[in-house]
Amino acid sequence: MSENTEKRMVAGTGYEVIHAIILGDREVIIAEDMTAHNSQYYMKAEYRKNDIIGEYSNIIYDSDYNNIMQEFLESLHSQLSLVKELIYISDYQPDIITPAQCYPDDYSQNIEGKVVALKPSVLRPEYRRGDNQLVYIMHGGGAKENPKSTSIFCCHINDGTTAKYERHQIQGIIKELPYWADAQLDFYKIEYEPTIPESTQEEKVGDYKIIMCLQVGNTKFVLGENPKAPAPYATWQQHEGRSGYDLGHYLTDRDVAVKDLNRRAGNARVNLSADMSKEQKDFQKAR
Repeated sequence: MSENTEKRMVAGTGYEVIHAIILGDREVIIAEDMTAHNSQYYMKAEYRKNDIIGEYSNIIYDSDYNNIMQEFLESLHSQLSLVKELIYISDYQPDIITPAQCYPDDYSQNIEGKVVALKPSVLRPEYRRGDNQLVYIMHGGGAKENPKSTSIFCCHINDGTTAKYERHQIQGIIKELPYWADAQLDFYKIEYEPTIPESTQEEKVGDYKIIMCLQVGNTKFVLGENPKAPAPYATWQQHEGRSGYDLGHYLTDRDVAVKDLNRRAGNARVNLSADMSKEQKDFQKAR
């Protein structure tokens, strides 16, 4: 490290960060302080930052660097497993969307309500996939024609998560929507936040309280929470006319559970759209 490079310290400690890898929603670090009390020279921690503050968690100290490196690698492995799980439950299109598949972004045009592809370089390597590139532009000063600011607020079509980007990070307006994205677009044209209908507000599935609900056609998908359970979150489905819920997916991470809820509803929307398209074609043939 150059003498002119500013040291990165773990806030409120004497530990200097010497290794750091970002993977998924957090950064795993190793830090050292060779003057630490009780010879606890090394620290492994996980750092996560939201829009307001950052926090360290899962902190471990040791006098042996090899032990800390082992903890570091295990944390990375856990994060990698989580990232792969998140990708699996919204796995629509791994192939990267190229500029040739987009109309160039014309800054003289308002792009609110448009579906655009982000530049692959905007996304971290683990998320560089076509299904992560496609976003629906909701609002933002940067989305206006001849914008004076740059921020745009978007909804990722593959899983419904919202994010903020900059206008210059857009590759272009998608020329032809992939089938899976077209099937979900109407659903995401509103700034959707899963809610709980009044009829469901006090409902439970076993010991799980329902905290989110999505309706697709004649099927309802719900997310339940039970903080005391080994798997605190679970998703189920319920077909109209049937009592109770079935096909439960039990999960330990809230973000994964929300994405699983969106994936199940998204797949149902794709299937519903396909059925409607087939019925329309059959009707046209019969005429």
